Amino acid sequence: MKKTITLSAAFGNYDRIRALDLDLLREDGIELQVEHLPPSEIFARMCQDQEFDVSEMSMGSYFYLCDQPENPFVALPVFPSRAFRHSMVYYHAAAEIKRPKDLNGKRIAIREWGMTALVWIVGILGDQGFDLHTVDWVAAKRPRVPLQMPAGTRINYLEDGQTMSGMLEAGEVDAVLIHQAPACFTAGLPQIKRMFADYKSAEIDYFRHTGIHPIMHCVVMRKDIYRNAPWLLGTLYNALQSARRRVLDALADTKALAVMLPLLPAYMAETHELFGEDFWPYGLEPNRKTLEALARYAHEQGITRRELTIEELFTEKLSG
Repeated sequence: MKKTITLSAAFGNYDRIRALDLDLLREDGIELQVEHLPPSEIFARMCQDQEFDVSEMSMGSYFYLCDQPENPFVALPVFPSRAFRHSMVYYHAAAEIKRPKDLNGKRIAIREWGMTALVWIVGILGDQGFDLHTVDWVAAKRPRVPLQMPAGTRINYLEDGQTMSGMLEAGEVDAVLIHQAPACFTAGLPQIKRMFADYKSAEIDYFRHTGIHPIMHCVVMRKDIYRNAPWLLGTLYNALQSARRRVLDALADTKALAVMLPLLPAYMAETHELFGEDFWPYGLEPNRKTLEALARYAHEQGITRRELTIEELFTEKLSG
């Protein structure tokens, strides 16, 4: 009988993670002890102390670590979090920001330089005329890894008592790039606008033109764990693939809806029409174009000193 290996793991509370077949993993000799935590907490604890054996990981942080002499992790091409980010661009009406290049020369607030959502929206805007070097950046917090801002850029940090929403409402910043709507926007203040007002249409158009569905997180294993038992990586990858397929099957079952969305069958039909049947793929090849775009953005934004190849990010050959 194979000796059981106990692994600590941390993931957000996602359907594609909850569906892990732990009994199957036990048959393969793995006792996976999963904690469901906010992703930002997971990333901080992993980047600072490598606290878990396995976890999801911010792609922005992982790019940085791959560019360092010693990366403590090995990654699986499993992507538990993906999201389009056109909805992130909010502005004060006085700044008259209608298109990406109108952000040039403005004062813009962000949560944290190098967070993956920001990497994506800055990169996407940059492909449409936005120049990040012209901006007076203001951040709510310092990066979780010691990033250097791109040459020629400047950044300051919020002072005690300041908030991104409050500064935007007062016109102290011209815009904010944030993945959760600021309070001044949700309150319905007329001077606070979204640059992509119909962001769903903008995101669909972006995907149709680029084929890119932005990836936020991958899954990592501590390198010391991997070196002691390399087979763990492939076994975990196959289990995560199985968990993903179970969710896809559940969403396709219209006898009893898997989630509380009354129009789920219509949403699924729309999703299949746009993305195809496998609309949330794992593995390298189905995601190569998306990962290559992110590698370019990471280099342009100072997260990596050079543009990394996909094979440098995911060094182990996996199947499944």
